[in-house]
Amino acid sequence: MVPEKSRGIIMRYALQNAVFYGGKADPGAVLGKVMASEPELREIVKEVRKEIDRIAREINKISLEEQKKRLESIAPDMLEREVKGREGLPPLRDAVKGRVVTRFAPSPTGPLSIFQLSRAVMLSYLYAEMYRGKFIVRIEDTDPRKVEKKYYEMIREDLKNVGVKWNKLVMQSDHIPIYYKYAEKLINDGRIYACFCPAEKFRKLKLKSQNCPCRDYSPEKNLGFWKKALGGKYKDGEVVFRLKTSMQDPNPVLRDPPLLRVNKAKHPRKGKKYKVWPLYNYSCAIDDHVLNITHVFRGKEHEHNTAVQKRIYEALDWDSPVTINFGMIYLPGEKPHTRDIVERIKSGKISGWDDPSLPTVRALLRRGFRPEAFRLFAVQCGLTKHDINIEWETLYGINRRIIDSGAERYRVVIDPVGIDVSGCIKGAGVGKTVSVQKHPDRRDTREVPVTPKIYVSKEDFRDFKNKEVRLLDLFNLRLGKKPKLSKSQVINEKIQKLQWVPEKNVPVKIVKPDGVLQGIGEPAMKNLKVGDVIQMLRIGFGRVDKKGDEIQIVFAHK
Repeated sequence: MVPEKSRGIIMRYALQNAVFYGGKADPGAVLGKVMASEPELREIVKEVRKEIDRIAREINKISLEEQKKRLESIAPDMLEREVKGREGLPPLRDAVKGRVVTRFAPSPTGPLSIFQLSRAVMLSYLYAEMYRGKFIVRIEDTDPRKVEKKYYEMIREDLKNVGVKWNKLVMQSDHIPIYYKYAEKLINDGRIYACFCPAEKFRKLKLKSQNCPCRDYSPEKNLGFWKKALGGKYKDGEVVFRLKTSMQDPNPVLRDPPLLRVNKAKHPRKGKKYKVWPLYNYSCAIDDHVLNITHVFRGKEHEHNTAVQKRIYEALDWDSPVTINFGMIYLPGEKPHTRDIVERIKSGKISGWDDPSLPTVRALLRRGFRPEAFRLFAVQCGLTKHDINIEWETLYGINRRIIDSGAERYRVVIDPVGIDVSGCIKGAGVGKTVSVQKHPDRRDTREVPVTPKIYVSKEDFRDFKNKEVRLLDLFNLRLGKKPKLSKSQVINEKIQKLQWVPEKNVPVKIVKPDGVLQGIGEPAMKNLKVGDVIQMLRIGFGRVDKKGDEIQIVFAHK
């Protein structure tokens, strides 16, 4: 029986986990925290796990606000999120506790990737959290030709599933009237003009530092062009509204940059209501001001955009937010473009956006990565402006430390080969079952049937045929179709230890990023639930993905 004191500890950790991760407590994560806090509970881990499951179900029925109230009443200090290694993040310039406002601004052209999550998402979120400020998610959907309706929800799902909670969710397409208001102000101030030059002509003028003839239009005339554009009088590409800076600016990017353009494509949220849409730099600058953003985290490739946005701020007599540029993260392997992934999905080459071969957030979650792993990975990558080449093993190692204590061990053999061990069983005096440890750090066990015929992997049979090996938790034998029991049953470190599966087993399919493995697993795997993260001995960690005639496990890592 779980002691009353330990029940209180479980309740506190379960409430904390729920509060930190969107109102849903994860029993596996709670178990790891509890075991680290109370190592003596390893003696009764089975009972502890049941109690955690019970308490998690109870907590998950109540609202997030009620969870916060309960945790505050019993352990207020645990409301302060612990992010291991967060002290590795340097302090922010001009940051005041309680007043920091950050944002993550994705475009709904696809779900999130590990590259977005590790920098733009997590750094913005963690710093807002560190300074007890606000974190805003702003969906940048001002290009009707590129955005798709389904990706709005996918982005929100990805953020929720990694435990990122926002204080406010904003759709830029809802802000069109605001963009129009400031555009008209800038037109009346003589800071925006209508440019009818073809794109190639303007490019040549810009490179020669020559003024565009459209620059001489009066504010009244530009306002007339603006009204006509809003009314749909112009075709796509016929007119662009530019910020009047200087065509002699040393930086070509800053020479009369475009702010708004005619785009009559149908928008997934607004239909054909609007004919003029803002370009990235204009909508970004306006929104950062309107939303009171204090600190902007963006890749260093946006430095030119930052310079353009600063000119927009100057034209409107606004203060710019603090901008922090970071370098790219490079992980080994392909970094496929969104359109390439879409084509692969359509052609059936991959199963979807959560295909294990992809570096998407939903693919990694499907493989068994925990939200906390992404947080710690982001902190470890840091805020450097230099590009980082980092190995996948870094993320694997972080996730391994999180899931290891809660992942039970199971035996799975790939491409099974049957061997007759009836003679060995009789010679060794083995019973009908053998007790095996569920986890090397715990004493709880389960029974595995010992049958006259057992299975080992084809690879092991090939590599160790006619050699002396140790069948885990059984005996030493000389491997073959009808193996012979070894005279010595000493567990020698030099002898290869092989896992095995009894005749009564479960078909197992392991989906890896680079292919599929077929095998069989021990009978107890029938009791696994979808979402369980386990370790398959000598194979690696994985997450139970489907259950049916066979168990499908998506491989995580070694």
